[in-house]
Amino acid sequence: MSPQIISVSDIFTPNDTPTTTYVGREDLKLEERLSQNCKLPKMVVSISGPSKSGKTVLINKVMDQDLIIPVIGSGIVGPEDLWNRALQWMGAAISTTTVVSSGTSISGGVKGGGKVGIPFVAEGGGEAHAGAGKTWDTSTATTTKGDGLTQVIKEISGSEFVIFLDDFHYIKEEFREEIGRQIKVASDNGVKIITASVPHRTDDVVRSNPELRGRVAAVDVGYWEARHLEMIADRGFHALNIELARPVVKRLASEALGSPQLMQTICYSLCQVLRVRESANVHARIAVDDAQILEALRLTSHFTDFSKMLSSLHSGPKTRGQERKEHNFLDGTKGDVYRAVLLAISADPISMSFTYDDLLARVKSVCIGDSPVGSSVTSCLDQMHLVSEGLQPGSPVLAWDGAVLDITDPYFAFFLRSAEKLQKLGD
Repeated sequence: MSPQIISVSDIFTPNDTPTTTYVGREDLKLEERLSQNCKLPKMVVSISGPSKSGKTVLINKVMDQDLIIPVIGSGIVGPEDLWNRALQWMGAAISTTTVVSSGTSISGGVKGGGKVGIPFVAEGGGEAHAGAGKTWDTSTATTTKGDGLTQVIKEISGSEFVIFLDDFHYIKEEFREEIGRQIKVASDNGVKIITASVPHRTDDVVRSNPELRGRVAAVDVGYWEARHLEMIADRGFHALNIELARPVVKRLASEALGSPQLMQTICYSLCQVLRVRESANVHARIAVDDAQILEALRLTSHFTDFSKMLSSLHSGPKTRGQERKEHNFLDGTKGDVYRAVLLAISADPISMSFTYDDLLARVKSVCIGDSPVGSSVTSCLDQMHLVSEGLQPGSPVLAWDGAVLDITDPYFAFFLRSAEKLQKLGD
């Protein structure tokens, strides 16, 4: 019997729960901790981790996917919206319409002011008819919007259903306090709730309602280590019956910046470069050169478009009456302090966090001759932080606190390193 042929798109799955390339990071016991925390009564479970670090995949592996009720924080426009969205997923009615009629009972349909397709529900008066005769009847309809929280408690309290509130940090600040209070009420009444957020916003749930302190069990997913990312490539290429040199696998893992989703996409893109579409019948060792790796990284950058963000950070705020000092860079371009900082961030060695001294040294290393002075770099970082927050409120791609610069989105760091946009801006 010939071996089963597997498509590359079924092996490397950046936007789906992986099967062949799933890595549970068993040594960290994340699945065990999540499972145990979910069994604690009246406990809200909070999962934190960087963007694209596998939070949703972890939940899908531990929980029955048919029992997960997903709600996205960014779409919530008020406290009641959280529960209404959960009810919509369940197919439960959010409001009830009661019709009161006076006069003779009728058969047939409603003519006139009634809702199309909804028999006997009229907004105001309606003309009813039955057979050949006519009877004028007055009916009124009253629509009552239910209490979503109470209805959710009634529907799923004590059940195995779980409300998964993803991107809690995207919920508008003016709603968080009341939502935090309602989450506590729901949890106290036996509704299972899991929230997910990025690391620097992981305590938003507790801060929304201090009474939740001691009632929130935290699971920190964190950035992935290179050894775990390498396992994605090892398992995927093994399933394809392909062997890559160890240095190649390590290089791919280092470029994934701690993100399993990025690692999946990089491996998928490398298969496109190597013209590998499906698993081979015969085991083969394939040599991969640096040009092919760079092409795979460039293709991957097409999945992570931050062109507007990068352009805005590169240009900085508009200034009047004062030209910024230009510097010469090792890549053959010229530019001001904003370009110098971006080149410094994207340079080797790869990093997602930089102290002020480290960043200043990097800025000097990308310049030929004079480099921006410390005060200029500090001012630039202040402005970059504001630009990032302005374009993505609540989830900036970088954060500067006066001492440390953190790149909070690995996809942005990857785009900065591997896309052609930064070079084009210099040209």
